[in-house]
Amino acid sequence: MRRGRLLILLGLVLGLGTALIIYAVMNQQQRATPGTPSAAVQPAPQAQPTGVPTQKVWVALQPIARGSEFVEGSLGLRDWPTTNVPPDVIGDEVETRGRVAATDIVQGMPVLRSMLAQKGEAGQAALLVPPGRVAVAFPIDEQSSVAYAIQPGDYVDVLILMNLVNFDPDFQTKLPNEYNFFTGVTNPDTGQQTLSPLGKYSGAKFERQPGLPEAIAGAILSPSEPQRPWRVAQLTVPAAKVLRVGPWREAAPPPAPSTGASGPTEATPVPKLPSIVTLAVEPQDALVLLWARKTNAYMELALRAAGSESNPYQPEAVTLQYMLTRFKIDAPPPKLPYGLEPEPPTPVPQPTPASLPSQ
Repeated sequence: MRRGRLLILLGLVLGLGTALIIYAVMNQQQRATPGTPSAAVQPAPQAQPTGVPTQKVWVALQPIARGSEFVEGSLGLRDWPTTNVPPDVIGDEVETRGRVAATDIVQGMPVLRSMLAQKGEAGQAALLVPPGRVAVAFPIDEQSSVAYAIQPGDYVDVLILMNLVNFDPDFQTKLPNEYNFFTGVTNPDTGQQTLSPLGKYSGAKFERQPGLPEAIAGAILSPSEPQRPWRVAQLTVPAAKVLRVGPWREAAPPPAPSTGASGPTEATPVPKLPSIVTLAVEPQDALVLLWARKTNAYMELALRAAGSESNPYQPEAVTLQYMLTRFKIDAPPPKLPYGLEPEPPTPVPQPTPASLPSQ
């Protein structure tokens, strides 16, 4: 029993001594090389110079699509071989503020001044079109342009007024049709029938009228005027974005007249009011505008309030029946057994010879 305890105690003493010896050796090695970091925190080896001269240039840190704006963090400075630096590379990131990419810029490519574009400048109209929309031209005047109040960036609704008419389904022509009436006389010997025209009538129809003499079988009725169309007004294209007011390329002004010291001076020409705008609409709505314009439908623009471009609404179409129903108009009004007598005009007194001023 005592012998076992002694063996255990001897083992503990030997283990403790071995640990102390190992700790002393390691501590002595660290003192021999003071300030040496451990392998886990060794700094990364520095790249050895290759001998090629470089300079800092602004490059794209991420792909930049055509038409995209330059945002913070999209550009950065990188070393670039001096001999390969393009001559028109930008010198400062501030040059990209308020500009857009005129072309697709690949990640890591130096940013050149030729890659920058100003929104709205000639030749860069496609950069203003929102994704998923197309740009179309829309003719305007003082009435259809909200008295020339619309400006680039506004949103407008396109109103349309159509005149509908009745068509003959076979001829695909506007009613009424023209009718030719004939009488037929049959020869009793040959049995051949001879037709004699009675006349041509537009939209005529034969009706038997009550109270006519027996010798008159009826009457031929014809319209007194061409067919009147019925009108329909509706909002067709909602929230179209105004990209530009006026043409994208202005006509070159005429050369100024050469006047001498005493020569006449011409008045400054008054700028012409715009007659066209560019709208960004859905592709299907572009076809709607084309159809309406080619069918000579009347169109106007309605200016939306700022910030309401995403408000969805579709008002009801306005027709004559809508106007009569909504405003409670009796059609036709009842005929009354009385009326108003117009007031006779007041005679204007004529000057008499005595009242004329003396010469």
